[in-house]
Amino acid sequence: MGARGLAGFLIALCPVFAAHAQTPPVAVVAAIPTPVAPTDDAAAVQTLHTRLEGVYREAPGATNAANRDEGVQHSVDELFFAVRPIAFSRIVDGNPVFPLVRIAFHDGQISVQTPPVAAISPEDGTEALMTGLDHETNHVVQRLTTNSLIQRSWTEEGSRTTRFAVSPDGQTLTLHIQIRSPRLPVSVRYTMSYVRVAN
Repeated sequence: MGARGLAGFLIALCPVFAAHAQTPPVAVVAAIPTPVAPTDDAAAVQTLHTRLEGVYREAPGATNAANRDEGVQHSVDELFFAVRPIAFSRIVDGNPVFPLVRIAFHDGQISVQTPPVAAISPEDGTEALMTGLDHETNHVVQRLTTNSLIQRSWTEEGSRTTRFAVSPDGQTLTLHIQIRSPRLPVSVRYTMSYVRVAN
């Protein structure tokens, strides 16, 4: 769904929240991501490039969909019971299990394709624009840390952070996903597992 679509859906439910909440709904504020801690070690960066770059598909026996559903359920459990099934369905539908992950580095740019979304931004962490899962324009920053690639996309209504963590042998990629919105009392958190199929 992406940040904007999720927040828009929850905003539409505000009358329900207001009627049953013990405290007023939280006002929507700009979702500015926490700065990414970079690594400036050139040798470490090149090693991480080699380990991360390639094409990955869903790992055999992976429970990606179940992990996502569990994370969403944990978040919507804090909502008023009458809207939980609707919220669950909307969030799940808007956050698909990616069929593949393609990571590439070229000309100082990081390219991450997680169909139907493609994010390309400077490796130095400079902000860029992308079309999010919500089909809206999202801000995005991507930066390498000492052992992973961090991607953050956001609008004024929410954010999505994905940490792409690769195994030491470069064969397994784990996505650690967190979705935040001022309208969600608890962030959605889950992981997805992929295995390398091409360099």
